[in-house]
Amino acid sequence: MSKKKKIGIIALIIILIIGLIYGIRAIKNFIIIQNIFSEVQKNVEKDNYYLRNTVTHQGESSLSKIFYKDGIGKMIAENGVYTWVDGEKAYMVDEENKTIYTLDLQKSLGLVSNEMFASLIPGYSKNAFERFVMAGNVQNKIKSEKIDDKKCYKIIIKEENNVKTYWIEKNSKKPIRATIQFSNGDVYQYDYELQFGVTKVKDIELPDITEYNVIDNHN
Repeated sequence: MSKKKKIGIIALIIILIIGLIYGIRAIKNFIIIQNIFSEVQKNVEKDNYYLRNTVTHQGESSLSKIFYKDGIGKMIAENGVYTWVDGEKAYMVDEENKTIYTLDLQKSLGLVSNEMFASLIPGYSKNAFERFVMAGNVQNKIKSEKIDDKKCYKIIIKEENNVKTYWIEKNSKKPIRATIQFSNGDVYQYDYELQFGVTKVKDIELPDITEYNVIDNHN
């Protein structure tokens, strides 16, 4: 066998080995992603959750709380003003000043989805093939890391203008934290507290608005 052929065979073997390594890596990551969403789907079916979200940017933090139950969503901002949506109507309510704003329902519907919390996990909106492509992308990574003594999957997704990193608790498959780092160096951090089956009717009910000042804020 000529030297040229030997080099060609060696090169082919190396390529096959590299392909095998990346193939195994893609399959491993895909299995992790599928297992995460298998548990997430069970949580979606509970149709009841509470989500606390703390956003930190440049040392400043803001807090919001979302309650969801029986097709009604309520998101409370740090100042106490909240958005309320039931699938037929949407309001922004300022109880302190007894003012209620009517909102565009279509723009507010994301709040009343029983699976809204699942959008915090990368790949939820993708089909199986798209998830496999995401898992096999050499720029994306899945590692193990602890946050507050919780064992997590650390999922790193590189996009054109930013890098998104997600921490998903291994046991519960709940999102714990996420960061977005933009190409200009800007970083946003999101810390989550997610619970299921804890939202009660009193958490999502509207006050008596008969004496409220009603303002049309559709635009």
